[in-house]
Amino acid sequence: MWNRFSIKIQLVVLMTIIITIVELSTLFMMYNIQTNDAKDSTILEVETITKSLNNDILKFILNPNADMLADITYRLSAFKKISGFILYNDQKKAIFQYGNIESLQKLKQKILIKRVIFTDNNLFIKEEIKADGYPLGFTLINMSLAQYNEKQALITSSLLFKFPIVLLLGFIVSLFLSKSYTKPFSIILKAMKKSNPTENKIETIKTTAQNEIKDLFDGFNNQMTQIANSTQKINNLNQDIEDTQKEVVFTMGAIGETRSKETGNHVKRVAQYSKLFALFCGLSQKDAEMLKQASPMHDIGKVGIPDNILNKPGRFDEEERIIMNTHAQLGYDMLKASNKPLLKLAATVAYEHHEKWDGSGYPNGLKAEEISIQGRITAIADVFDALGSDRVYKKAWDDERIFKLFKEEKGKHFDPKLVDIFFDNLDEFLKVRVQFKDQ
Repeated sequence: MWNRFSIKIQLVVLMTIIITIVELSTLFMMYNIQTNDAKDSTILEVETITKSLNNDILKFILNPNADMLADITYRLSAFKKISGFILYNDQKKAIFQYGNIESLQKLKQKILIKRVIFTDNNLFIKEEIKADGYPLGFTLINMSLAQYNEKQALITSSLLFKFPIVLLLGFIVSLFLSKSYTKPFSIILKAMKKSNPTENKIETIKTTAQNEIKDLFDGFNNQMTQIANSTQKINNLNQDIEDTQKEVVFTMGAIGETRSKETGNHVKRVAQYSKLFALFCGLSQKDAEMLKQASPMHDIGKVGIPDNILNKPGRFDEEERIIMNTHAQLGYDMLKASNKPLLKLAATVAYEHHEKWDGSGYPNGLKAEEISIQGRITAIADVFDALGSDRVYKKAWDDERIFKLFKEEKGKHFDPKLVDIFFDNLDEFLKVRVQFKDQ
């Protein structure tokens, strides 16, 4: 029932109850103890004095100087009832003292807690110094109450009786407010910690309230759902971009091979062989798939080789061989500027697929594990497919001749581990060759 009302109405009702209780207590005390007016008048007098000094105090806090200090001292001297005065800044550091401050210092902690302390002869009070509602410090004031001694004795006994009751009431109300109005935010905080919209994991929160709390919970639920939906859309878009990138890379590789009159199935077979080698080597599924997508670009540099050399139906002379060998560097130069992981890997593959395990390859004469595993894999995959396929300068080799070469080149041209993997899993590689056979 309580939660059906708006928070504003609830606060108004609660504050009205509190004020009513305070007022009833005040009226009761005034009715039974006529001297309460003396207390109120005294406190009001102190507040009036503080307000009259407020501008000068603020100026002194913001810009301490001797002239302002003298002005405050002079004005305080006009209030004969003020026995002592201490001004504290917002760091609770005393920055000005006036009169007899010994009693103020002794009772400082009690004044800070109670704000107002009455004794037989004095009133000790704390007054906040604010500017536009922002606390800048406070004052502790000792005011003589000689003329109110007789009445103050009655007031003190009354306050000692009433104060614990009022304090307990305020504490109970504070507990209720704290529990009632912080619980919804605690629920939302827990739900936020349990939720992960990027993984479509959403903790839905519910409430029986029919006020702003319900609106807050509904807003949270809607926001989390929108984030999850937006994340899914972004993921879908990223997947589309990634798929497009893969397709472009494959097509570029096929274009490079087409210029040298090789079929598009060559790059498909090299891609599949490369993935098999990667998986058998222990690379992750993700890395193996990445190599599969990048390996078709191994000969992209051939687009920069003249046709008369690229498609020559016989052996190259020395000058032609030098030009042909530049395709590895050309391919690397085409791709190296990209910061995309796929194209960076493609650049590495293009650069290193003609390096040899014994260091006799090109363009840099790298050897053994100086050559990346992706470069070594693409090298053996490319050679296996090239030897088994017709080219303008040769006919396809039979398997026995290819296998013999692989055994001879183990530890020379090829990584010995990869040669072993090839023969240990030969059936898998031959399945790929059949699957993507040239028409």
